[in-house]
Amino acid sequence: MKYLTFYILLSTYLIIGCSSSKFLKSKPIGLINNVSYHNPKFNNNNASNGFLISYLNNTYAITAKHILMIAKTNKMKFIDFENELKEWKMHPKNDSTRYVILNKLLNQNRSDSLTWNYINTKWDTYNDWLIFSIKENKSNHTPLKFRNKPLKTNELLYAVGWSYKDSIGEQRLYKYKFKKTENNYHSLVEVSGPESLGGLSGAPVVDIDGKVVGLVSSGWKDEITKETWLQITRIKNIKVFLDKQN
Repeated sequence: MKYLTFYILLSTYLIIGCSSSKFLKSKPIGLINNVSYHNPKFNNNNASNGFLISYLNNTYAITAKHILMIAKTNKMKFIDFENELKEWKMHPKNDSTRYVILNKLLNQNRSDSLTWNYINTKWDTYNDWLIFSIKENKSNHTPLKFRNKPLKTNELLYAVGWSYKDSIGEQRLYKYKFKKTENNYHSLVEVSGPESLGGLSGAPVVDIDGKVVGLVSSGWKDEITKETWLQITRIKNIKVFLDKQN
């Protein structure tokens, strides 16, 4: 009877987990950045990922700050568009007709240098996020919510979006386990992931209920264990920043 009960509980858990994963995969979550400048030679129509968040009755768009290193003009030296930006859109990789037009960059900062050296030397405490207000929303995406509960070791989490090597198609759902928190980041180990992590930056990382726990910032492969690790920016400082906006 003991083993039968365990089997029933395990079966129930697997069914719930499977159905929840299917729910996340079908729920419109993933968006990519389509960045246009007044000088079109600097345009980038696939500048990694982003997502919508609802917080304190407002809707915002969030992506990774470091993607400006690949989606900027020569004039841009800080977290400031210098009046160079024409339009920043987000839309699913497979459907540019369901778009969101971003408005004001809320965390503009002229002391935050747009150089890899600056980012690398300050990485442990680097706030790797950009937050925009919304100008127009023609998508079918319901804004996500932040998770309030602490993470549990080995809890399953999901990065939702596309890497650069992902072909155009439905959003991908990549699975990870939470391992530890250090400074501004959570570290996750891969269960199932993309062929390459390149381009996954800015993708939301959510729990099984679709609540946001962070966004993708970096990743690497352990040369000894051969495990792939994902480092995601925590939501703690994002919430503190948004609290001050309201």
